[in-house]
Amino acid sequence: MSESLHAGFLPLWNPYINFGIPQYGDMSGGYWSPVTWLIAATVGYNAYTLTLEVLLYILLGGIGMYQLTGIWKLNSSVRIIAATAFMCCGYNVGHLQHFNWLSGAAFLPWCFWSYLLLLKTFSVKNTVRAVLLFYLLVSSAHPGITIGSFYFFLGVLIYYTLSNESNLPLQLRFKKLTILHFTFLLLLVLVSAGMISGYLDIMPFFVRGEKISLADSLSNPTNFKSWISALLPFATVKNNEFYNTDPSMRNSYFSIALLLFFLFACVNKKNGWQKFLLITGGAFTLLSTGGIFKTFAFQFIPFIGYVRLNGEFRIFGLLCFIIIGAMALNQFIEQKKSFSGVIKWIYYLVGVALMTFTIFGLYIAINSKQSILVNISSINIQSGMAGKLKYLVDSITFYDTIFIQGFIQLFILFKIKQSIQLNKWDLLKNIVVADMILACLLNIPFTGAGKASLGQVQSVINRSPKGIPIPILQPIKNIDTLSSEEEAMLGDWSFYNKQIGVTTQVSYPIVLKNMTEYFKNYKNFPNDNFLNRPFIFIEAPLSAIEADNLKIQSFNPNKIVVIAKVDSLTNIILQQNYYPHWFYQNGTIKRPIEKAGLSFMSAPATKGQNNISFTFEPTVVKWGMLLSAFLFLIYCLILFFPTTKPSSPS
Repeated sequence: MSESLHAGFLPLWNPYINFGIPQYGDMSGGYWSPVTWLIAATVGYNAYTLTLEVLLYILLGGIGMYQLTGIWKLNSSVRIIAATAFMCCGYNVGHLQHFNWLSGAAFLPWCFWSYLLLLKTFSVKNTVRAVLLFYLLVSSAHPGITIGSFYFFLGVLIYYTLSNESNLPLQLRFKKLTILHFTFLLLLVLVSAGMISGYLDIMPFFVRGEKISLADSLSNPTNFKSWISALLPFATVKNNEFYNTDPSMRNSYFSIALLLFFLFACVNKKNGWQKFLLITGGAFTLLSTGGIFKTFAFQFIPFIGYVRLNGEFRIFGLLCFIIIGAMALNQFIEQKKSFSGVIKWIYYLVGVALMTFTIFGLYIAINSKQSILVNISSINIQSGMAGKLKYLVDSITFYDTIFIQGFIQLFILFKIKQSIQLNKWDLLKNIVVADMILACLLNIPFTGAGKASLGQVQSVINRSPKGIPIPILQPIKNIDTLSSEEEAMLGDWSFYNKQIGVTTQVSYPIVLKNMTEYFKNYKNFPNDNFLNRPFIFIEAPLSAIEADNLKIQSFNPNKIVVIAKVDSLTNIILQQNYYPHWFYQNGTIKRPIEKAGLSFMSAPATKGQNNISFTFEPTVVKWGMLLSAFLFLIYCLILFFPTTKPSSPS
């Protein structure tokens, strides 16, 4: 996107990924997010700006949680505790390499905050603010988070309606909520016109356009074993056999302090919001575990069957549990309670659990000699600090992580007790901040920090030519690739090299049906196997030399112009996925593209010299994009336009 924009082209079609995809249909790439467009159109994307974007989303999530907890007028120290816990929670730490999951988490508390303000006071600014924030959420987040958000906010609406927080009679309440939501949804649909048109455009041709199988829908949950992370987040970085789920799905940590007060709230009297959040958070947490809960949802709850990675639902549970714990802590502070009774018993139960885990981990680690402690001397023979850290990361065992985190948690638990006994809530705030920072630092080497530095990653990216160059006319099988080590850093080189064509299907979220069929069957059809030809060629015997007969006059992602000299009526084959909105023009008449082979495109060429252009023109999507951009700008102007108060009579 950034390379296209900086070269002066609208990024509609990406010609490089698996023989081309409509880029606007990428539901996992944040294509429709204003944040993506702002970065792409200004400084551009590289290893550094992508990292800054990740950090920006984490920071936005923390600020959003601080704003949200202000709705319930919580103590400022408690709000900072909640913000820090959300910002550095196990979900964010686990998904540092999945920015579309982080962006969803970032805007979720902001949407909750704006929706509550809108329900409380129906005004132009509150409506526009909520629309903008919800658009930022749905345009940047992974589709599973969007689906989860629909049910989360539906639950908020039902609770708000039944609890009658507006203190209005039923008829007036229903009328107000109907008008409010009609206005809100209408404005949201209008500003989402581009995104909606883009997704509707790709759905019939997209492999994931239908409900997935039940078996696929149960993959990568945050299973019951992963709940150990609520106490020992570091213990989730090892032992894949034990957890049997992806490492990014395991961590649900949100601080020992808030866990204590969350448990305190569970057994104490709860206010209405705590009850709602406990039920909602519990439901999403169970849904994230997969198994029988996801099976039920798959069968009976609309849209859930489209979500493959169940662990992403845990962000809704964490959001709820952090707010519940923060409310309980705030109540504890306001009522000036002492360290006794229920909180004391919860404290000792958590302490006993931590002590048990710590002793168990230390005993097994030493007794089985599966411990870094046994091989600690080997660290010194590693060269350089980077080598020592790499050895430490690689050599630490599951049992090491248990007792290391256990010792840390016991110390933090002791400091929490001191702060409660002394009523030093600023001290508790500092403890939580230190706790979350330490939890992040322990986990980041396994979830977010690669073995290569950003500079090394960027040095490989820099081997890609700048801008949008004309691809080389060479057999697709001859296009260069990366080493396995470099691919581990970046992914497939076809994402970066700006040459068209791949010899095997590359893993990418957007998968077109015809492209999948091609890679399944192309070896069975020698006549359709074009890997020995360039990405664009004259349909002639393989001995024909394209360099003498075919020249690329101009190239950009949405338009390719070629000059072809042929001796008889034939076709020009363009190895891009056959997709609507492609046209060819040879002379004055423009026609829809023709299909070649299993999935590619072609245009006829007549005897003599032909000047043929291939153009991608998704008219409806472009008009939708223009409407979205215009309305987004108008909404922002409305939001930031100062409210004028009526002047008082003289």
